[in-house]
Amino acid sequence: MKARLCLVSAALLVTSCGGQDHSAAGPLLPADVRAMASTADAGAVLELAQSVLIAQCMNRRGFSYPLDANAARADLSTPTAGTSAVSWPEDDEAKAARAGLAPAEPASRPSTALETYVRGLSAGRQQAFSLALNGDPRGGSLITVTLPDGQQVQQSRESCNAEALQDLYGDLEGYLRGRITADNVNTIARARVTADPAFISAERRWRACISGHGWTVGDQAELSARVADAGAELVAGERRRLERRAAVLAARCNRQGGLSAAGRRLTETAVRAVRAELGSLLDDLSRREQAALPHARQLVADAAP
Repeated sequence: MKARLCLVSAALLVTSCGGQDHSAAGPLLPADVRAMASTADAGAVLELAQSVLIAQCMNRRGFSYPLDANAARADLSTPTAGTSAVSWPEDDEAKAARAGLAPAEPASRPSTALETYVRGLSAGRQQAFSLALNGDPRGGSLITVTLPDGQQVQQSRESCNAEALQDLYGDLEGYLRGRITADNVNTIARARVTADPAFISAERRWRACISGHGWTVGDQAELSARVADAGAELVAGERRRLERRAAVLAARCNRQGGLSAAGRRLTETAVRAVRAELGSLLDDLSRREQAALPHARQLVADAAP
């Protein structure tokens, strides 16, 4: 699992900003967050405990790593979702008309204390912060996990992320093998779906339908790009109308060709098959996480001001 409460984006880490380093402070969580963690969903507690351990490690290496109490409250109050569903393009014309082709921009939010802290570091300290947090992917000791589809994922052993996982789960390599595999179940399943003859046939029908209306494109991503290019010189209102017309057309062709319907139907079977094939790894991951939970709850309980 990623310590998503506290990790800083790569873009932020490489920003060249001035300012002095702040004094390192220990990981502190308010009483209500610590109380919530005593009974909260296991997944959220494990992620928060990982953040606490990362903060402790970063403090030892001379960096502050403030925890985000509001994000912790939100995560602890919401049960951790299972494997997220594989998504397919919209085939409902009314929804497409409202949403358009491009996904909605995420709502802006205030900077977290951690983001503000990193922005205040010099360029050199930002680079050191990143290396301490994530390790150096170009060298040092790396763990390599090979997925069932042959793709390889690497993780540094020499980072605060790795140190936190080692503390929680003991066998870092064994945990990462299960975690990375579980995180890629849907990716593997989607690749199988898109290679299925039934899906390929539906794609051909979608392309023929779209082409019949003047858009010769391979998929909806290409359609979105072409529409964006076509609308670049238009005023805002006309651009939006073009996007909506294209989105409705794409959804109509999708529905008529059965593209997303085939995707949804095939996905259910593909996910079941992938999970069955990876059952031993996924079961091992579940055992490791359950075994780590008492330690995780104690770590959070001890992160008191």
